[in-house]
Amino acid sequence: MCLINILVQSKIMKSSFNGIVTALFTFIVLSNQAQAATLTSRERVHLVVDWFTGLFNNSQQVVREPDIPFLRMENCAASPLGNGSNIDAQYVHLEQYINGDNLLRSSGYEFSPTAEAVSLKVYSYSDRDAAIGTCNQVNPTINLGNLAVPSCDLTLFYKPRRFFGTNSPIGCPSSFPIPGSTVVSTVSIMGNGVDSLDQFFAPGIPSFGSEIEFRRVATTNEPISAIALISLGMLGLITSRTKKNCKS
Repeated sequence: MCLINILVQSKIMKSSFNGIVTALFTFIVLSNQAQAATLTSRERVHLVVDWFTGLFNNSQQVVREPDIPFLRMENCAASPLGNGSNIDAQYVHLEQYINGDNLLRSSGYEFSPTAEAVSLKVYSYSDRDAAIGTCNQVNPTINLGNLAVPSCDLTLFYKPRRFFGTNSPIGCPSSFPIPGSTVVSTVSIMGNGVDSLDQFFAPGIPSFGSEIEFRRVATTNEPISAIALISLGMLGLITSRTKKNCKS
C-alpha cells in the first residue's frame, strides 16, 4: 500500500512538473518586463541585451505557416576589441542559420543608452568568416575593426512587455537583392523571443519581406534549469515524507 502511495505521489508531482516550470519561468519574465519601465538608461540596455541573447528558432511559427523557412539564431554578449568602443555600450554577436546549418547572416550589434530609449546600431562584418563561431569562444569578443560602416540604426523604446524599434520609412542602404536596394527593419525584443521584419525595396522589383517570430530555446544554461531543480527537490521531499509515514 505504501508503494502505491509513493507511486501516486510521484505521478502527481511529475504531471505537474511542466506546469510548475512554465509558471515560474513566466513569472520571472513578467517580473522583468514590469520593472523595465522604471529602469535607468543603463539598466534598460542591460535588460534588452539579456532578452536578446541566447538560442532562438521559429519552429512554432513554421508549424502555423509552412511557407516560412525554419531559422535558428544564436546571439551572445561579447567584449569589444580595438579602438573606438562606446564605453556605455554593450555588444552582441549574432548568427542566423536557415534550414539547418546554412548560414544566412552574421552581424555585430551595439546597444547604448539614451535618455528615454536604447540606441541600436547593427553592423555587417567586413570579414564575416573571421567572426563566425564567436559564441563558441570561452570569452566571446567582437573586433571593432571588423565592423563595416555605416551601421544600420534603430531606436528601441520600451512598450508593454517588449522593446520596439523601426527605421521606417527611411531604412538603410542594402546590396540585397541588388545594389542600390533599401531595407526597412522593424523589431520587437521580448523576454521569450524576438519578432523581426526586414522589408526589402529594390528598383524595378516589388517589395518583399516576412516577419520572423523567433522564440527562446531553453538550454541547460537557462534560468529554467534552476527552477527544474527546485521542482525535483519538491518531488524528492514528498516522496521521502511518504516513505517515512509508511514506516511509522
